[in-house]
Amino acid sequence: MWGRGLREVESVYLATFGQGARVVGITSVRGGSGVSVLSAALAERSQRQTRTLFIGLSDPTAAVPAQATKWLPTDEDVEDNVVTDPRGFDALIAVPSPEQSFAFRNAAAIRGMLDRLLEIYGAIVVDMAAVEPRERVAVPVTTVASACESVVVVCLAGRDTRSAVNRAATALRQANASLQGIVINDRYNQTVGDELVDGVGRFHKFAPGLVERFIGFVQRTRFLNTKL
Repeated sequence: MWGRGLREVESVYLATFGQGARVVGITSVRGGSGVSVLSAALAERSQRQTRTLFIGLSDPTAAVPAQATKWLPTDEDVEDNVVTDPRGFDALIAVPSPEQSFAFRNAAAIRGMLDRLLEIYGAIVVDMAAVEPRERVAVPVTTVASACESVVVVCLAGRDTRSAVNRAATALRQANASLQGIVINDRYNQTVGDELVDGVGRFHKFAPGLVERFIGFVQRTRFLNTKL
C-alpha cells in the first residue's frame, strides 16, 4: 500500500475498526469492483494494531468436489483451516461445494462462527460477494452482511448508476446490515491527466528524460487532473 491508496485505506480503517467495530464486511454493487483488494489492504492495516483475520466469502461454488472447502461455519475448530498470508494477517477462504453452500447461507451459523473467532482475533475483515454478482455465488452478501458490525460498499465511478447504488443499499438495509459508507473506485473514471500519463509511459524507454518532464507538467496542471 502506498500513496493515495494508503490514505484511502486509512480512512476506511478509522471509520470502522477505529470506531470500535471488530467485524467489518466489504461488498460492492457489482463484481469486479476491487472488493478483495480493499479487504486485503484493510486487513493488512488492521494487523498493525491487532491480530487480524481475513475471511474470503466472495467466491462462487467449487467447480468440482476436489476444490471444495474442507470446513463449514458450524465447525468448532474452523481456525484449524486458517493460513498465514504473506502480508502478515491470517486468512480463511471459503470455496464450498453446492451442497456445502447451504451451511454458509445460514446467518446464525455465520454469526456463531464470527463470535468464536473473535475469541482469538481482535479484528476480522470479511470479503463478501457483490450485492448484484455477475455469477451465482456460494454465500449471498445478505447472509453475511447482517453478521458484520460495519459494512462498506465499493462502487465504480463512471459505471455504477445512482439507481444501482440505491438498490444495493436497500438490499443491505433489508438484511439489517450496519452500513458505514461507500468507497468510490475511480478505476474507470480517469482524469485527462491520468490518460495522458498512461499513454506517454509507453515511450519511457526511448526518451526517459522527455517523458518525465511531460509527466511532471501534466501532474502540475490542475485542469488536466480534474474529475469530469
